[in-house]
Amino acid sequence: MEVIKISHSFSVVFILIIVLLIIRLEKNNYIFISKIIKRKNKGEKRIMPKELIQEFIGKVCAITLFNESSGIKGKIMSVEDNWIKVIENGTSRLVNGDMIRDIKIMPEKYQK
Repeated sequence: MEVIKISHSFSVVFILIIVLLIIRLEKNNYIFISKIIKRKNKGEKRIMPKELIQEFIGKVCAITLFNESSGIKGKIMSVEDNWIKVIENGTSRLVNGDMIRDIKIMPEKYQK
């Protein structure tokens, strides 16, 4: 059985690459959020198109947010301006449309 030896310089370069990737992802997230803040400070409103979300209303969905890793799983009840009302574990929750990264309809076994 051969043992592969990893040099010290290789491990340093590998760790450096990982750190740079993490910094890059955080910077992209910061830029996105700063654009939202600038738009809101100017008084601009972006209304979520109801035509796109009509098929999601009344279904259990998984909603991924930009600032959360776990996301939300619940039934989408309504859409008002830029807010989505979600029923999650028997409680209501309002989600800002600007912070949504992805919405996915859950499989049939989750639809109640």
